[in-house]
Amino acid sequence: MKIGIEHQANGIDLIKIHHKTMSIVFTNYGARIVSWKIDYNNIVLGNEVEADEFYPNHPYYFGATIGRYAGRIDKGTFTLNHQTYQVETNAEGHHLHGGSKGLSSRLFDYSIHQHEHDVKVIFTTQVLSSEDDFPGNIDVRIVFTYDVNNTWTIEYYANSTEDTLFNPTNHAYFNLNPDNRTIDNHVLISDKMHLFPLNDARLPQNKPIDLIKTMGVNRIPIQTIFQSQDPRLHPQIERFKGLDHPMEVGNGKLTLSNDKVMLHVITDRPQIVVYTFNSPEKRAHANQLFKSHSGIALETQSMPNDIHMFGHKAHSILRANTPFYSKTSYQVEPM
Repeated sequence: MKIGIEHQANGIDLIKIHHKTMSIVFTNYGARIVSWKIDYNNIVLGNEVEADEFYPNHPYYFGATIGRYAGRIDKGTFTLNHQTYQVETNAEGHHLHGGSKGLSSRLFDYSIHQHEHDVKVIFTTQVLSSEDDFPGNIDVRIVFTYDVNNTWTIEYYANSTEDTLFNPTNHAYFNLNPDNRTIDNHVLISDKMHLFPLNDARLPQNKPIDLIKTMGVNRIPIQTIFQSQDPRLHPQIERFKGLDHPMEVGNGKLTLSNDKVMLHVITDRPQIVVYTFNSPEKRAHANQLFKSHSGIALETQSMPNDIHMFGHKAHSILRANTPFYSKTSYQVEPM
């Protein structure tokens, strides 16, 4: 495996890893994935050429590590240990994806470790309570591993000085097509797919829709979901112009496929938020228009707003001086 580093402006580095006809590119800005080429077909949305200009100026979290808290927190407020906290409200009156001081907008320190069959990139940073108003200063380490089996693995490590919330994810958008087609032709495959509806504030409701029971199969074309007339599912698709929903899958495994490639997602996180990049035209720059459904994010995490849904039993609660660890892998398999 070959490794190269490209230095761009504003301290942004591109870490380029090549193996035969495969390559993957990471950056220290937001500990994110920039590109992933399988037989020269890039399956991740991003911008390698102008990364230093593209990523700081776009609102879609392309490929970024998200934290402290992935998803929304209702009105940006929560109670922990009988104390109420108010954090930034950066999305229609709610907190979203860690806010403006979140992990996605940070320059991480990093080191590269090459082995016979893989390359590890270790990203580190510290988030202070004084920066984002969450309780506790938290040390974060994100380890990206790319191996000869075309697997990208993310490991999350964290430790906080106080009880806090920590709900990290990665916001890569995938598109397995070799052209500019949308992801409507992709298929979702799992032994269990329970989709949690959203209310008008985009907050999940704890009354899931069993997609396998609704559709009658466990290989569900995304287009079939979009066109469903099911009385619970159809209003959700109409309201949000696609999927932006938490999903529980069988044994933490979900496969995304088209007619040529399968992407296997394996995670120890309790949910996966499936987001089909809906209506990006509303926020496009004058010279950059993104099509609806041009990518799909598979965000492995705990339930958005879980602190309000489950209180002291919320999965996102991280106790002081208790090490956090989580692992998610994305593996590409040609069909």
